[in-house]
Amino acid sequence: MTRRMNRIATVLLAGTALAGMMPVMAVAQEAATNEAQDATRIDDIVVTAQRREERLIDVPLSVSSLGGEQLQRAGIADVSAIGGYVPNVQINQTVGGAFGPLISMRGLAPSGDTSLGRDQPVGLYIDGVPIAKSTGAAFDTVDLERVEVLRGPQGTLYGKNTIGGAVNLVTRKPTGVFGGKFMLGVGSESLFEQRLSLDLPRFGTIGEGIGAFDIKVAYSGRERDGFFENTHPNARFDTFGAQDQQAGRIDIVWRPIEDLSFAYSYDDTSSKSSPSMLAISASGAIGPGGAYEALYPYIKDAIHTSRPKGIANDYSNRSDFAVSGHGLTIEYNKDGVPFFGDVTLKSITAHRTMQSWSQTDFDGVGVDLMHFTLNNDYQQTSQELQLIGSNGQVHYTFGLFGFKEEYDVFNPRWNFQFGGNKYDVQERSADNKSYAAYGQLTWTPNAFDKRLSLTLGGRISKDEKQATSMSLSYSTYLANPANPASGVFERDANGNPVTRSGGPALGALPGPGNIGPSDLIPLTADGSWSEFTPEFNIAYKLSEDWNVYARYATGFKSGGNNDVAANNAGFMTPYDPEKLTSYEIGTKGQWFDKRLSLSAAVYYSDYEDFQAGVFVPALVTTTIINAGQANMSGFEVEGIVRPIDNLRINFGYGYTKAEYDEFILPSGQDVTDTYVFPLIPKHSYTLGVDYRWVGVAGGDVVANLNYNWRDEQEGNITGDPFSVRKAYGLLDGRISLSDIDIGDGRLMEIALWGKNLLDEEYWVSGINLSLFTTRQWGDPRSFGVQANVKF
Repeated sequence: MTRRMNRIATVLLAGTALAGMMPVMAVAQEAATNEAQDATRIDDIVVTAQRREERLIDVPLSVSSLGGEQLQRAGIADVSAIGGYVPNVQINQTVGGAFGPLISMRGLAPSGDTSLGRDQPVGLYIDGVPIAKSTGAAFDTVDLERVEVLRGPQGTLYGKNTIGGAVNLVTRKPTGVFGGKFMLGVGSESLFEQRLSLDLPRFGTIGEGIGAFDIKVAYSGRERDGFFENTHPNARFDTFGAQDQQAGRIDIVWRPIEDLSFAYSYDDTSSKSSPSMLAISASGAIGPGGAYEALYPYIKDAIHTSRPKGIANDYSNRSDFAVSGHGLTIEYNKDGVPFFGDVTLKSITAHRTMQSWSQTDFDGVGVDLMHFTLNNDYQQTSQELQLIGSNGQVHYTFGLFGFKEEYDVFNPRWNFQFGGNKYDVQERSADNKSYAAYGQLTWTPNAFDKRLSLTLGGRISKDEKQATSMSLSYSTYLANPANPASGVFERDANGNPVTRSGGPALGALPGPGNIGPSDLIPLTADGSWSEFTPEFNIAYKLSEDWNVYARYATGFKSGGNNDVAANNAGFMTPYDPEKLTSYEIGTKGQWFDKRLSLSAAVYYSDYEDFQAGVFVPALVTTTIINAGQANMSGFEVEGIVRPIDNLRINFGYGYTKAEYDEFILPSGQDVTDTYVFPLIPKHSYTLGVDYRWVGVAGGDVVANLNYNWRDEQEGNITGDPFSVRKAYGLLDGRISLSDIDIGDGRLMEIALWGKNLLDEEYWVSGINLSLFTTRQWGDPRSFGVQANVKF
């Protein structure tokens, strides 16, 4: 409590001092005016979905954009929360964790775990830099300006692993004018949150001396107890999902001359949390008539078919992560270049790191049936060069891209140890590289009154992957080290382990007096793949504010090795890239004096070598195989309407149908008609209402309600009935007194918010371990209060 009060005092003092540093500022008033929404009309939304600034309604693909005010009202600071506001987008949680969001779009869902060897179907980017892995992707962006969601394959401008789409996180850039904002908030379960963003005055003058520097610093912090109790007497944490997260960011933009800028950024997020609650929802092999019926008394009273207030876990100890990133964007603009016209040259260089540490109990009871440790150490470096320009009727984008990633994973598991230490071992690492060259041209001929635009693009990509793995299954290895299922390591011609020391194979088992698993020699597997992904679209302006388009696009998700395989053959057998061809038609427009904005798209996608994750209970993970042929189809519609002054209604609906054309398991079994697509709601919709009462108590009262609903989802590719996630809807609300003039150009807002107002009982993930099924329940109803000040 003392530390929390100290933080409150520190932030209050800092915010008060910063807000009072300057007298009445016309700039602050101007910024407030610019951010205020027009009471009657829908403002034009500008996005950079195609690497250049364009009006949203002019972009010939399905794009959604969430702006600053909407993000603030929704409490969105990272990618995890956007699913409730965008149609045909689903954000799932990793089983047992909350910092690895799994993003699904248009029927394309990632595998159910967050192994660093898995590539994702939806790309995530922050200021143009790829975030290659979902683990740790829930980092706080600290000062987010907008989120752009691009649905459908983005194989030309964004490249591999964007077959479902891409999410762009765009942070706010320094203004060079003194100002800022800070927020303090408290809420349910001892929530305390703070957020501060400060723009410093410009240093220097563009074109004089060394030029001008614009600097912005930002900080956010969040502490909260968990919603569910851990009743075990020796539990490290009293609650599941407790969090202490701190994040910071600095942006420095140097402009030596008007047409040249160097933008450097550094962000850092550190989070220490207790694991999420995994409660048993159904028995399995540990149950009446099961193979392990003798263990049923341990779980009999811990089975919960409805949301429990808590459970007893003996090993839910840790769910921590740390993410940091450096970025440097160099941009040079030159008009009137012969042949090229008006040109922008851009270089985006970035290096990012991620570490995570998990100690998680999967058994849902207070005795040691199943627990594991999962520690990840990951880093990536990327470099992209872009040439963006226009010359008369032609707009173009060309680029070169290079990417390198490395990781190490330590993942021991304890099964039925009851406090013992005879654990399974898995250690894996990788060194991967990717290269690409791409180009896109848009031609707007003078014919048809310049209403017609034709776009052609393509990308050549090459991936090189090297994976290393060493695993050991204790009980199988003890019985017979030569058994193929005893693990992944170097073997002799008879299948016996080859040890580094030359000593006996059993000396590699964990335990006193043994050398241990380090005596085994890991295996290494290599692979490389190349792909060409073309794109073509045609757009036509029916009027200045109404467009129609048709789009043909392709994409691929990288191949790889099953680095979590249980035997040598599985590890050394790669899976191939999956390829997608998508057809889409859509329309976007604004009507009735910009009181109505509407966009709609219909799509159909064909797949080859579709990658499917088949769960292996003994490894608590999935193995990737190439399923054959599949297709997805559907549509989405979204819009904004202002029927009367000061009232704004947002709506969106998505429909997805996914089915296999051919799905043959490695055993030869045909499961085309029996296997299902997991984590894909067939229907989803969102509806939001905002109303502003102007001139109330010295400010404006703004009320907001948002309801989002998700259809039933399969939780497992085999159609397991115990893993099905029921349909659910969540109602969130916020009411505020905003634009309160507190003097010297400062504006204040006081807001009351509530999430899951109907207290819906739902689960965000779950897993059938064959022994039993567990569920990770979503948060119950919660409330909070915030105070925001702009200066």
